[in-house]
Amino acid sequence: MLARLPGPRAGRVRRPDVVLLAVLATTGLGILLGYLAKTPCTGPPYDVWGISAHFAERKYSDLCYSDVQQLWVGRGVREHLFPYLQGRLLPGDPPPGQLVDGAVEYPVVTGVFMWFAGLGAADDGGYLRTTALLLAPFGLLTAGLLVRLAGRRAFVWAAAPALVLYSVHNWDFLATACVAGAVYAWSRGRPGGAAMLLGLGAATKIYPGFLALPLLLERLALRDYRGAARVAAGAGGVWAAINLPVLLANPEGWWATYAFQAGREADLTTNSIWFWGLPGLDPDQVNRWSAALIVASWALALIVGWSIARRTGRYPWLQVGAALLAAFLLFNKVYSPQYVLWLLPFFVLLRIRWGWWLSYLAVDLVLYVGLFRWYYDITRGGDFGLAKQAAVVGVWGKAVLLALLYVVFLLSSSVVRDPASTGGPRSSAPSSTPPAGSSAARADPSRPPGDRTGSPSGRRTSRTTSAMSSTSATSRTSTADRNQL
Repeated sequence: MLARLPGPRAGRVRRPDVVLLAVLATTGLGILLGYLAKTPCTGPPYDVWGISAHFAERKYSDLCYSDVQQLWVGRGVREHLFPYLQGRLLPGDPPPGQLVDGAVEYPVVTGVFMWFAGLGAADDGGYLRTTALLLAPFGLLTAGLLVRLAGRRAFVWAAAPALVLYSVHNWDFLATACVAGAVYAWSRGRPGGAAMLLGLGAATKIYPGFLALPLLLERLALRDYRGAARVAAGAGGVWAAINLPVLLANPEGWWATYAFQAGREADLTTNSIWFWGLPGLDPDQVNRWSAALIVASWALALIVGWSIARRTGRYPWLQVGAALLAAFLLFNKVYSPQYVLWLLPFFVLLRIRWGWWLSYLAVDLVLYVGLFRWYYDITRGGDFGLAKQAAVVGVWGKAVLLALLYVVFLLSSSVVRDPASTGGPRSSAPSSTPPAGSSAARADPSRPPGDRTGSPSGRRTSRTTSAMSSTSATSRTSTADRNQL
């Protein structure tokens, strides 16, 4: 008996996703350039503590400073101390004091990542290199998920100069991957899984946890109370599962992270409107005003989102989440330069004009160069010059853009398909069949005019329908009258 020949589809080779490969390659190049930009600060030579001999003199002049290399010492990384378990915050001057014995200023996941990356390092150069290698997959994962969610718009992430500036500046790729993964899980009809990833992100860099609140309201707007419970349990449960063991093992070491951040003063290293605009406020006043403005702006954004949900039936949780983040970055007493990485995914996922992306990245570049060159001037005995002016322009330019983006985000639409409108989980590939009732379904530009079905019998069906229209006019009229009752 002759073997059955394969059909035409059996031998078809799936074409590679060109956009995905291009975005990943561009992201990888940005990460590589980011690492290479930091290497002028590394040795050899190294001193007895493994600190690069030229780090102190080059970190500002050559714009190669990174928190990764800076925190090789002072956080227990060099000594391979597991974080938090013996850590504590020693009060001192200047406030908030000094973190010692393995305490770090970041949440648990980041602290453990810092420790793990340092296990095989003998000096800060090796630590920077290992950290870059370990962070790169998370930057690439963020890029890949953004491609699945938004297609070629992911180049907004991949081609951003911020990847070169900040890919190994700090550990923020861990958090951006959590946020992108959460949005992807939601787009597949898994809000509980999305909430779990947001809880993981909150245990990494705090801010992903902000998005859990609008995601919860999105479920409530759909009257999916069971889904809302899963969102609350997923986000809170994952965060608690990660934090509780550390908290129970050493409450003082766990709390040191948050006490350190709460005790920070608004100074020239915080890049905030509080230092430049209201320098006369004492730290307690800054904390109160900052918290009050954040809460008020968040409440307003959540209310606007709910009003949109009442009008459209869909709570715009991504838009509201982006607005919450913009308000936090605007009113918080600390703005670290790498926070631009937090915003970048929302430039991909929300339909906003290119000018906003270009403007924000341009201001960020002015702030980055001005800030670190100003620090260099200070080490040389100067305090005012072009660098300081650039830093001031960057701080206020960033503040104005964040205030405007708060509104722009709320008024934008999402490029991510809402799973509630498609009946649950769906493929990430664009569907060839538009949703029922959409403008695309009513008028598909790819079909010839008058072709109602897209099938060979479409024109015949159209003619038959036209022929029957006059005989059924009375029936249609009475049906329409009943539908209005």
